[in-house]
Amino acid sequence: MIFRLILTNLMVCLMAVVCMAQKPDSLGRIRYKYDFIVPRDGSYVQAIHAANNRPDKSKRFRIFLHSSMYRTRGEGNMIKIEENGKTLEVPSPMTVLRAPNTSIIGEGMKNTQIESEPQHEGIACTSTLFVDHADSTYIQDIWLWSNYRNDFNAHANRSVALNEKGCKGNILKNVWLMSTQDTYYTNDGGTTYLEDCMIGGTVDFICGGGTVYFNNCDIELRPRGTTGNRDVICAPATEAQREYGYVFNSCRIFGSQEQNGRFMLGRPWKNAPRAVWLGTVMDMAPSPLAWDEMHGMVPRLFAEYESMDKEFQLLPMEGRKKVFKNKDNVDTPINYNPELGVSEAERYDVDRVFPGWHPDMRAAQVLPPELKIRNRGEIYWEDVPEACLYAICKNRDVVAFTTEPRYVVPKGTSEGSCFSVRCANYYGGLGERSNEVVYPNR
Repeated sequence: MIFRLILTNLMVCLMAVVCMAQKPDSLGRIRYKYDFIVPRDGSYVQAIHAANNRPDKSKRFRIFLHSSMYRTRGEGNMIKIEENGKTLEVPSPMTVLRAPNTSIIGEGMKNTQIESEPQHEGIACTSTLFVDHADSTYIQDIWLWSNYRNDFNAHANRSVALNEKGCKGNILKNVWLMSTQDTYYTNDGGTTYLEDCMIGGTVDFICGGGTVYFNNCDIELRPRGTTGNRDVICAPATEAQREYGYVFNSCRIFGSQEQNGRFMLGRPWKNAPRAVWLGTVMDMAPSPLAWDEMHGMVPRLFAEYESMDKEFQLLPMEGRKKVFKNKDNVDTPINYNPELGVSEAERYDVDRVFPGWHPDMRAAQVLPPELKIRNRGEIYWEDVPEACLYAICKNRDVVAFTTEPRYVVPKGTSEGSCFSVRCANYYGGLGERSNEVVYPNR
């Protein structure tokens, strides 16, 4: 079932609205440049500090990270944590974004990695990135990894890759979040849209409140080692007044085969939990119950529509859980059908969940132009109205930026070098590469 329709002309209109006044280029187009480039201007942590400390936070601040593995120790300020009944004071491994209207753009999801190595587990002290009341944050082409104690085989320690709190209007595009338990602690009090992202973990690895829309995302079940325990994907804590909680649309579940027939789609954490899975392809089947229990909570809504196996055959729904124990340990039947009908599923279209926002349009990528090259080493192309910036790629790596539809290859460039261009959308997110031209053109 398809809930998204990308209209190019609408995107163009939207770009025209949001690309507000900055200095036009030679053709009169509104263009932007990155405000901080890592590592040219400093480290990843310094980039976040620059965003936090800028004087005018009403204007967007765009950060670009070149391909690399960025290991971060966080901000290093001393924080107090509780561990084994004791209060400890330890350096914070977290990097905190507090400023709204900030973009964090990588060169590619799989080759721009930000990794932290927390030594103490817990939601409050492990976030690789903590987005704290920073509305309209845009993140693209980044891999955030909370690597607990530098142990890739850690199985169930609470170690957060991304933590959002009180943020409205956040967008994640091509973002990879990886950890074990509590990988993604979602937006209590806010709204977030994710598209083409990948999230991996073991226990409740998507947890928290807010309205969060996962569009065409990959969900990875990581192994539990010799514990023999099963994975649980989500633990929503949806606020009682919210109509929507977690919405998984056209997603895919894959990963450790030990979880086949055993893992759970979710369990209720607190408040009034809501989660729906729409048109999800499951490379392995969940437990027939599909949903688990926790803390005596009864979900407000845990449901599916057209869940499919990897052969795109509908999965049976007859065994789905319909009774949960309440806080008094009393069996409580749910008051909804865990299998949604067509009309019910249609309520979860992006525009209905986020009326008037159109985050899928805002996250749309700008198509590249066709490149040509002149004998004197000038690369040129027809200007792209939607592009707010051009990234010049040499042998597929970003090497320069320009706001003009041309680029002169520097003297001394090796013969046979291949050049291409990527266009940035308003937020700074780079689309796919153009055709390649070879220098020099003879």
